[in-house]
Amino acid sequence: MRTKKQSQPLRIECGDFASFITSRTINSRLWFVNNQEIERICLTNLARYGEKYGVELFAFALMGNHHHEVARFPNLNRSSFYRDFNARLAEGVRNFVEEFEGGPLFARRFSAEALPTDQDIEEQFFYSALQGVAEGLCENPDDYPGYNSFHDAINGVKRVMKYTDMSAYKSRKRFNKKLTPEDFTTEHVLAFKRLPGYEHLTQREYKRLMLKKREERRLQLVAERKAKGLGFTPPQKLLETAPGTKPKTTKKSTRESKRPLVLTKCAEAKKIYLEWYFSIYEAYKAAVKQYRLGHLDAKFPPGTYRPPMFVTL
Repeated sequence: MRTKKQSQPLRIECGDFASFITSRTINSRLWFVNNQEIERICLTNLARYGEKYGVELFAFALMGNHHHEVARFPNLNRSSFYRDFNARLAEGVRNFVEEFEGGPLFARRFSAEALPTDQDIEEQFFYSALQGVAEGLCENPDDYPGYNSFHDAINGVKRVMKYTDMSAYKSRKRFNKKLTPEDFTTEHVLAFKRLPGYEHLTQREYKRLMLKKREERRLQLVAERKAKGLGFTPPQKLLETAPGTKPKTTKKSTRESKRPLVLTKCAEAKKIYLEWYFSIYEAYKAAVKQYRLGHLDAKFPPGTYRPPMFVTL
């Protein structure tokens, strides 16, 4: 279904489906490890842009060389969110990780897979919560030093994050010496939505059930690793990991690697999603053809963007 010019699937904005999103660093180098300032910048901008774009967050995990989100974008602005969020995270690494040599931080644009059912959202919620266990980084997910939203999500925690616009402060300070950074500080709330289907539970009941489900999945992952003769990294060794280290083992892919368009165990849901996706895709291709023939009023299907026009001088 893809042309040679389109090495990655068309990203279609849709407010009806949640997505499982991943952004990974170049060569999978570990730039997000053992740095409280990077974690603060990450969570602050997650709250800031989450509010700005009206994102519904279910889960977030900051791993050593990538971050995962389970989220829905009802305002059809997923691309705008990741443009801004990943740009601020890259700035943070350049400014606060001494070992970073410069250049781009992320290997490519984010990857996104649709989650068409409530069960799919829950599956990726626990995948994010237990990724450290699945990859052998820790036997207990709470031993992993990077931020994971699991406990905030099940406890209904609302973190108030403060963002200071230092560029505006420095610009205005020249004309008003009485200004302080606090005059350019705003507060943003980072909160996670409850998994769909559990709205009827009290907070205590929800927390107890989610802990039980996580433990059941954790025990299964531990048993699977031990059956393969695989162990787990000691917690102290994780804390000694230097920024920029290349992991011994990691998931590898290229720009041309095939990635699923949808993550679901429901065959009917997958069929419905793919029919919708490729109907939009075909309409998009037809609109692009007309647009590049000079018909600038060509109508593009909802959730897609006009391609850039190339001018030859």
